[in-house]
Amino acid sequence: MTTRSPRRGVILGVVIALASMVCLGLLAGSAWLLFYGSEGACEENPALERMEQVAAAAPAAADGTSVVAERSGAECMDDSGDPWMSADAVYTHDGDAPPLIAHYWDTAAKEGWKAGGTRKEAPDRFRNVDGICFRKDVAGEPALLRVRSLGPNELMVSVESALDGSKMPC
Repeated sequence: MTTRSPRRGVILGVVIALASMVCLGLLAGSAWLLFYGSEGACEENPALERMEQVAAAAPAAADGTSVVAERSGAECMDDSGDPWMSADAVYTHDGDAPPLIAHYWDTAAKEGWKAGGTRKEAPDRFRNVDGICFRKDVAGEPALLRVRSLGPNELMVSVESALDGSKMPC
């Protein structure tokens, strides 16, 4: 009769525990890549350059507007799997909406932005959460320009772009 070493059970238990941890680690790593694989794209130099290009493509502010610096800025979102950036400028104004809409409609067209709707729809879109939307290739990649009301005497001008070069809905 052969006797088993008491250490054999302990060694087998340690091997099984290590193998389980490796499998769980591989599973967790795969899930991380699936859900967060693009995270960090915003810190890369091409993303920073793209943010600068798109922000510089925004039309000049309308006369009679004042920027609200503490509510303006840029952000890059890379946690959804589809990294994109947005640069927003919030303005106050003393006038009515129609001259603002006309300014951005005309200025955007002169600078090569193509409207995502008609001029007749612009006043309703201006008051909508999506705003008046325009498309343009900036440095060879698609970008969006949105102009919308934030309420009485406030508007936001945003430029957006996907970092992978894909078109975003207007």
